[in-house]
Amino acid sequence: MPAISILTPFRNSSDFIIVTADSIFNQSYQDWEWILINDHSQQKEEELLKSYLEDPRVKLVHNTGKGIRDALVAGFEITEGTYVTRMDADDIMPPNKLSVFLHELKDTDVDIVTGKVQYFSDSGAISPGYLKYEKWLNSRIECQDFYAEIYRECTLSSGNWMMRSDLLKECGGFEGLVYPEDYDLLFRWYSNSCKIKGIDEVTHLWREHPLRTSRNSKDYSQERFFDLKIRRLADLDLTDDPLVLNGTGAKGRLTAKILLEKGIPFVWVSIEPEKFRAGVYGVSIVGINDIIGGVDLQILNAAAIDEKDVMNLYLKMNSVARVINL
Repeated sequence: MPAISILTPFRNSSDFIIVTADSIFNQSYQDWEWILINDHSQQKEEELLKSYLEDPRVKLVHNTGKGIRDALVAGFEITEGTYVTRMDADDIMPPNKLSVFLHELKDTDVDIVTGKVQYFSDSGAISPGYLKYEKWLNSRIECQDFYAEIYRECTLSSGNWMMRSDLLKECGGFEGLVYPEDYDLLFRWYSNSCKIKGIDEVTHLWREHPLRTSRNSKDYSQERFFDLKIRRLADLDLTDDPLVLNGTGAKGRLTAKILLEKGIPFVWVSIEPEKFRAGVYGVSIVGINDIIGGVDLQILNAAAIDEKDVMNLYLKMNSVARVINL
């Protein structure tokens, strides 16, 4: 029985998968099995990987469902490793990744380990947005606040974690996840009180290229992310206290739309309510000073930075609130 199972769904990844394979075969720790799941690829990755598939540690399975979520379910069903991790077919493992993760899981009481990420591109160009996200993700390692920031973004990358296989199974595995599946898996760990620890070194090299699934699939659109986070917020964290939504920009409007669709009542505020005399989506927009005073509040902070600062100052002086940054 191998110590580690590595799950890699692939679809149309022939330009990158050999580099990914080499990064796995060159790991300093070698007691692993690599489970490749062909997700209806139209390219010839299996031919390219022929020599790798001759290694008894490598297993190939075909996804009878569709998409990464079903592929992960199919791969996890045949895992034999004590520990499990995921690896995308276009990224690279630093040589000590498996060793570092395994050491941390064996020698501490944490349930899940992750590390820092570093974007790279064959063209050398990384978009400012991705660089900003890289910095934000890595700051989660420094702050160890993976759940405190869970409603802002997914706080760890899809291919950059390891945990015990039996614990993942206890948490439901990959069954029943909704897209974006890596974000929903994080919420599943949150709901099961799994302890995450971030290691202060780069453990995942994240390839930036125009064909990335996150760039091209509607399953990873901003609307999908917001629908998931508001759904999980309602399931896991909202109380009966009055709910206030701060912000009327793109994030605020998307949040409001989802709250309305789900029938969740809220008060919508802005630092400039006079701009919205007719309301938005049939909801009146009020000023921050119109927030109910003297009661506990839940604040969904979907505003721009300056509006968040005004809201935080007001709350410090006037009210008790739990603030959830979106």
